[in-house]
Amino acid sequence: MVETHRFKEQSPFPNHPLPVIIYPKAVEEVIQDYSNPGEAVKSFFSENGYTNGWVNGIYDFHHFHSNTHEVLGCVSGRATVQLGGPHSNEFTVEAGDVMLLPAGVAHKLLTSTDDFQVVGAYLNGESPDLQRGDAVDYEHVKQRCYDIPVPETDPVSGESGAVQKYWALSTDE
Repeated sequence: MVETHRFKEQSPFPNHPLPVIIYPKAVEEVIQDYSNPGEAVKSFFSENGYTNGWVNGIYDFHHFHSNTHEVLGCVSGRATVQLGGPHSNEFTVEAGDVMLLPAGVAHKLLTSTDDFQVVGAYLNGESPDLQRGDAVDYEHVKQRCYDIPVPETDPVSGESGAVQKYWALSTDE
């Protein structure tokens, strides 16, 4: 079962009409079955078209990417992350959880355990830009976020998953 959450524009953070998709415990088996859980999750995401992966934490300032959607898979620890900007909701993620953030959705690490790590990856290996909400051409940046196409694959389920159910449906509305 997945969770979806929508965030309204909070200028200077565009967010996105598409919902964030949270997949609780989606990579739990992957991280338990390998000696290097970060590399295992990077490989798992790569099989579903999300590459250019890294293993680290989440920035502790509000930021977003205007040129790509981002998948984050928690491989260890626990954290509280704020999604949508400074006046938005907080979410707890823990080892095994996955979040798919549409381009433009602000995110920030609030608190974490010492062992907190995530794998980040991007559709088709895109190199993400780093937007802090200070762009002088905000409307252009916002439009760039909204113009990123809906992926053909889901980072967790491949060709048949939450992306096809919740994002493809969103584009038809």
